[in-house]
Amino acid sequence: MKKNQSINNKILKHLGLNIKYFRKKLNLTQEQVAERIDAERSYITALENGLKSPSIYFLFKLAHSLNTSLKELLDINLDI
Repeated sequence: MKKNQSINNKILKHLGLNIKYFRKKLNLTQEQVAERIDAERSYITALENGLKSPSIYFLFKLAHSLNTSLKELLDINLDI
């Protein structure tokens, strides 16, 4: 069970790094991203820090708001 939890944490951490990368690429603040998708800034912060697991629908909206594809946003390579 701990191994699965560790893998989940790594996935969320890498997803957060991807979100932050695409946000910064557009020179957007977390607040601006949140406004674009009608979310709380604190939720964007939690995502970028790998603390939340968003729904696929939310990720789709987020990718669109960051001018990227869902595929690129989810491009996570882990040595599992």
